Amino acid sequence: MLAGVVGLIGGIAIATFSSMFASIGFGVGGLLATLGFVIAGVVIFFGFIWLLTGWGFLNGKGWARTLGMIFSILSLLGTIVLAASGSIGAIVGAVILILMLYYLFTPPVKAYFKNGPSSTSFSTKSSSIPRPSIPTSFANPMGGSSSSFGPGSSSTSSNSTRFCTNCGATLSAGSNRCASCGKSD
Repeated sequence: MLAGVVGLIGGIAIATFSSMFASIGFGVGGLLATLGFVIAGVVIFFGFIWLLTGWGFLNGKGWARTLGMIFSILSLLGTIVLAASGSIGAIVGAVILILMLYYLFTPPVKAYFKNGPSSTSFSTKSSSIPRPSIPTSFANPMGGSSSSFGPGSSSTSSNSTRFCTNCGATLSAGSNRCASCGKSD
């Protein structure tokens, strides 16, 4: 949504400054003003697209995830071209876009956009957030036994909580199927 707001403000600024070129004589001013208005229109259009995508992100709309991925990939391609010229800002932008794309492909995010914001794994009313199980050897590193790292040893305790690898919801004891998304674990 922030990219959308910046795009709208930037587009309006470009249109405002482009109108000042119209007073330059010899037809050059009109050409520069027209070019500026075209660029401003494109920037404003993409600003609206990013605002709409941000709204869809907040509401768990699947089309927003798809649209966000498409525009992130296109933006990444343009940013890589700028980064090749040595622009530090473009390099930082490329890293941010890569992280954003990685995040959109993680299983909990895919489940959020599949089920919407009322998904049990993302409910804010839930008293507990699903957490990955931690092997007992890591849970108490000072008092843990070193024998748990040997071959043939189990890395998880028998009473540890299990979570769905698809959506992150807590699995029932003895169940091999997630009650939230239905995927067998």
